[in-house]
This record gives sequence, structure tokens and C-alpha cells, in this order.
Amino acid sequence: MRLPVRHRFMRVAFVAAMVAWAAIGSSAAAVLSASITFGTPTATSTFGKGIDFTQPYSGGGTIREVDIVITYPGSYGPSVIQLENPGAGSFDYLLDASSGEIQPNTQLMADFEAVLADGTVATGPDMHVTYADDSFDWQTMVGGIIRLHWYEGDDTFAQQALQMGEDGIAKASAFLGFDETAPIDFFVYADQTAFYDALGPGTRDNVGGEANPDTRTLFALIAPGDLSYASTVVPHELTHVVFSDITQNPYHDPPRWLNEGIAVYVSQGFDSSDKQLVAQAVSDGTLMPLAALSGEFPTSQQGFYLAYAESVSAVDYFMRTYGQADLDKLVKAYATGVSDDEAFKTAIGISTDAFDKAWQKDNGGTALSSFGPQPEAAGPVPSDWTSSGVAGPTSAPSQVPVPGATASPDAGGAGSQAPAIVYVIGAAIVLVGVVLVAVVVSHRRSSRGAP
Repeated sequence: MRLPVRHRFMRVAFVAAMVAWAAIGSSAAAVLSASITFGTPTATSTFGKGIDFTQPYSGGGTIREVDIVITYPGSYGPSVIQLENPGAGSFDYLLDASSGEIQPNTQLMADFEAVLADGTVATGPDMHVTYADDSFDWQTMVGGIIRLHWYEGDDTFAQQALQMGEDGIAKASAFLGFDETAPIDFFVYADQTAFYDALGPGTRDNVGGEANPDTRTLFALIAPGDLSYASTVVPHELTHVVFSDITQNPYHDPPRWLNEGIAVYVSQGFDSSDKQLVAQAVSDGTLMPLAALSGEFPTSQQGFYLAYAESVSAVDYFMRTYGQADLDKLVKAYATGVSDDEAFKTAIGISTDAFDKAWQKDNGGTALSSFGPQPEAAGPVPSDWTSSGVAGPTSAPSQVPVPGATASPDAGGAGSQAPAIVYVIGAAIVLVGVVLVAVVVSHRRSSRGAP
């Protein structure tokens, strides 16, 4: 009977191993002496500095390469970093967090791998560490889902904040039809400087709360005497966590306006102030299409708040037009990694562009202003570029050159190959650019390990 491939491979491997073992004979002792023994590793977190990883070892003989393998929460693969100068007796690596790229409460797993002289790889024990904000003496209060951490204010304040968190996660879960069971850490900062230090240098001045779904962490700037603000920001940010749990996939993120619009809709609804912002934008011609709000929101304060207002306006229009069941279909469709058009067609049968235009019409919007770089107006067409040599209504259609390319003066002669050559060269340049971008993105992902 013919052996399955796996069994045949094992038999061949076994025979090869026996032959190799007989061949090396007396040198076996030398090979064994090159083995490496790992001691107990340590990982020490210091806020604002980073994490020091240390792995003591003995033996090993000649070591060809040492790597540290770090797995970040939410990543689809580990980050592998080669040590430039592995130490004798211990491997040491500092994961730099001085620039604020790692937020507090980020849980990491890491181990060291050594490539020995004979090509074998020795892997050290796993290290689990949490990068924490050790600037304060944190207190903790635990609820059903929320674990509240605070450093200023009494137990009454903490209990009220914790209850807001529990109510917020329950409200978001009920609206989106998802049962949250895993804990969520909620850090309350009373100082704006410390709050921005925790979130990192890219935080905008008008941000009062932020959720990190990968680490299941909520950060909020709440003074002990300002719980009224917390009643809005807490459910808003927790809605982002639930939304991420439902839509998480490795292929495509939902548009930001949908994510933020649902968060605002759940936490405060489409209130009068947002309605006024949208109405004013329609009136003065500054209403932005939803397509402009798929990624980052505008950086100006006026544009920033208008983006949120438009987002909740679009969700409100969706709910009035299609209802809760279709919104559930839309959100759940993203979990499969489909495009925006596919998700919207699955839920309501129309594309995102069609929905965008319908929402604009519902708000009384007509022609919207164009933002960003605009194409330059076409210049006059020389008369020699027409088939008859005379430009005018009676002439054959002119060949208008593509911006950046040179059109042929003779549409029917050998020179007409020039545009094609330019197009081919242009396509090649674009292809090289895409490859370079892909390489850069791949390198950044592998070097940082972030999703």
C-alpha cells in the first residue's frame, strides 16, 4: 500500500537521521556542548522610557544571530527584531517608548531566539509584560465588565464613574446587538497634561476621551467635579470598543464617519447643536460629502466638530430611512472584510455613493464644494492637433493631451505611438511606486508589530 505523503516523509527523515547520527559518531559530544541553557527572563516597564527585556543564558558556543520576537495586542503576527550586539551571558533589549507610540495598558508577549553555529534555533521562555503608566498611585474598582482605575477623587466619585461605564457598555451592546463579556479597563485622568502624555503626541487638543479596542482600554479626562461631561464621553468611547469587536477583520475598516456617527448617536443622539452645525454648513456651502469623512477628520476645530455632526446626521438618516435591523446588517457585514459598497449593498441594496447623495438631498444639500487638490483647467488646443489642421466646430475631435504626457501631432502616423509609450512608462513608474509603498508598509509592520 502506498504511504501517505506525511508518513513517507517521516520514514525518509528517520532513515536520514540514523545515517547522519552514524556519520558524526564521536563528534556528538561536541554538538551537545554547543547547546544553550536559558535562565529566568525579566521584563521591566518604565512609563515614558520603555520596556527592558533581559534573558540570561549559558553555553551556546558560537551564536550566529539573536532576535527578540514581540507580539502586540491586535496584531496579526509578531515583530522580529535582530539584536545588533547580543551581550555575553544575557540578551538585552530596550523597547523604546519615549516618543509615546505605546499607550499605557498595552500587554506584550516576547521571547528571545538564538541561532546557533549549527543552524538550530533555541527559543527562550515567554515573557508577559504590561506597559503601564506608573506616574500615579492608581486605585481600582471592579464592576461587571468595567475595571475603573483612578488616582484623584473619593470612592463616591469612582462608583459613579464606574456605573457610567457599566451603563455605557450595556447601552452600546444593546444598540449594536452584541454581548460583551471580556473586561474593559477604564483609566480616569484628572490632569490634561498627564492625559495627553498617556495618549501620545498625536492627540489633538480637543480630545477628551479615547478608546483603544486592541488593548480594551478607555482613557478619559474627567475631573472629580465634572461627571456631567463623563456621562457623554464614557458611553461614546465604549461604543467604539463594541463596534470594533463586531467589525474586526484583517482586510478593511469601516468608514470613520460610520464608527463615530454610531458612537455619537448612542451617547447623545442627533442633538440640536449638531443639527445646527449641519444646517449652517448646507446654508454656506461647506457641507462635506461622507466620502471625505472615511478616514481622518479635518484638523481645524470648525471642520472637526462639523465632521462629527455630519457623521451622526448620516446615522440618524439611516435609522429614519432603513431602521435598526438594516443597521445591524450593515455593521455585521464589515466583519467579513468586504468593501464599503459591498457592505451597504448587503444591508440596503445601494452603494455608498448613492447613500451619500441621498443623505445630502435629505439635508437640502445640492452642489458640494470640492476640497483638496483640484485638476488644472485644460488649455487651448493647437490647430495642428486636429485632423484637418484647423481648430473649430467643423474640425475632427481634438486630441487633448493627458496632463503630464505629450500628445502626438499626427493622430494617424507613426508618431501616434508616442502617447502609448508615455502611458506605458507612466504605468511602470506607478507600479514601481506601489511596490515601494508596499515594501515600506511591510517594513513598518514588521519593525513595529502594530496592526
